[in-house]
Amino acid sequence: MSTMKAAVWAFAATAGTRVITLLGLTILARLLAPAEFGLLAFALVYITYAETIGDLGTATALIYWPERRDDAAQMTFVTNAVMGLLWCAITLALAPFIAAFFESPAAMPIIRVLAFGFVIKFLGNTHDALAQKDLRFRARAIPEVGLALTKAALSIALAAAGFGAWSLVWGHLGGLTLWTIGMWIIVPWRPRVAFPRDLFAPMLRYGRGIVGVNVLAAIVHHADLAIVGRMLGATALGLYQIAYKIPEATITVVMWVVSKVLFPAFAKLRGEDELRAAYLKALTYVSIVTIPMAAGLCIAAKPVVRVFFGAKWLEAVPILQWLAVYAGLRSIGTHAGDILKATGRSGLLAKLGVLKAALLLPALVLAARVDVVTVAMTLAAVTAVTVAINIGVVMHILRFGIGEFLGAFGPKAIAGVFHDVLRRAK
Repeated sequence: MSTMKAAVWAFAATAGTRVITLLGLTILARLLAPAEFGLLAFALVYITYAETIGDLGTATALIYWPERRDDAAQMTFVTNAVMGLLWCAITLALAPFIAAFFESPAAMPIIRVLAFGFVIKFLGNTHDALAQKDLRFRARAIPEVGLALTKAALSIALAAAGFGAWSLVWGHLGGLTLWTIGMWIIVPWRPRVAFPRDLFAPMLRYGRGIVGVNVLAAIVHHADLAIVGRMLGATALGLYQIAYKIPEATITVVMWVVSKVLFPAFAKLRGEDELRAAYLKALTYVSIVTIPMAAGLCIAAKPVVRVFFGAKWLEAVPILQWLAVYAGLRSIGTHAGDILKATGRSGLLAKLGVLKAALLLPALVLAARVDVVTVAMTLAAVTAVTVAINIGVVMHILRFGIGEFLGAFGPKAIAGVFHDVLRRAK
């Protein structure tokens, strides 16, 4: 029951932030050009990769760690504080080279200002991990929504005042600042002057596998942005990013929220039968929402883009259609990774990530030689293959067959979902 409540609150918070973000983009798309969105996207591609390895996996290790909660939190906080300062310094030094990689000199000052976001965000990471560990998603919703509101409102105000791409930069930093402050308010834990050295090595050992998994996930899930930006330029990246935001605000939000709740929930289940039942039920709940969403976006892509962003963004329509297919496929396969993490098989998950990266990266590079639409289509095609592989691995680990997997999408399973929802509503 606590897991269900956590899922509801996590979904409400994340759905709220995505709706706020989408509404903000609806206004910003009429104030800014695609190339201006692309300038921020250059910086965010790098920041996404840096944040993936930034805390050395300690936040995820804290969620998983079964004992000595306060000591584990202290170790996580110290590590995050040090790494936040380190990544800020590294980014300031690397800014010219990052801008040169994307062949966009105008991105260099933006990258340097955004470098200070590492310090701001890493100071809130430990409190965020504790909120997730304790399934306090209701309280966590407050800073999450506050981040989205601040980011959207500040960006719109500055864009209307003529700040161009910088409006997105200051909005991003303003939202992060409010998020960190909010996390410190809702989570009562406070750091102390101590460092539990005996936890450093074991937590890093667990975190090392998670970092490997997360790096590979970042490469897989954001390589398209890096390749589009590098090979096709700021305008193409701006179109691609806007198209990506629509499935992100609908399909991906369901997948992300459920994953945030399932990982700590799965980690509490040790029996194979319990894990199998929980995984199959999660598949049913997720697919009953995400698959119709993906189909709907494919059909209604043109009016959606026209209504939300205006006629100047219509080139994003075919990109959106293929990204909707990609998001639908990903929603089916992503919780296989939650099972592997929760059962301590982060190394196996990393190997699967290597396989996907090996398939995806050369395919995307070849696709980018054609156009941005081909990049989105290739992303969907490779994802279909790798999702099948991930699910096959989990089927082997949890000892169930293709019939049980397909049964999670069948009428009986779907009817069970509605029966469960109606029973809880009474």
